[in-house]
Amino acid sequence: MADTDGGISEVVSVILMVAVVVILAAITASTVMGVRMPEEPKTVVVTAVRSGDTIAFTNHGGMNMDRVAEIRCWIGGTGPGDENFTLDTRAGATGTRIVPDPARIVVVGTFVGNESWILFDETV
Repeated sequence: MADTDGGISEVVSVILMVAVVVILAAITASTVMGVRMPEEPKTVVVTAVRSGDTIAFTNHGGMNMDRVAEIRCWIGGTGPGDENFTLDTRAGATGTRIVPDPARIVVVGTFVGNESWILFDETV
């Protein structure tokens, strides 16, 4: 009796080898073409705490404080008519604002290289 299934394993192995080569080529091409790894998030902590009608903003610092160019605090959202002010970029800096009603507070850090990250976004 002749074995008629002998060629199937050779065909499957060739297909698998081609798939491996294509995957390796794709990985190499993405590395050569400049696809970057995702950037590490910035670590800076700013809080906004309400006490009665006063909201106290505090810059607690963080690993990336040396790269912070500006910290801007927005009250009510980030629209052109919403109140905003700059909080000092040194750790321990504070600022207060009188806000009688609950409001959305957004704190945005601008880092060296003009890259911005939301540091705080909450209704207080």
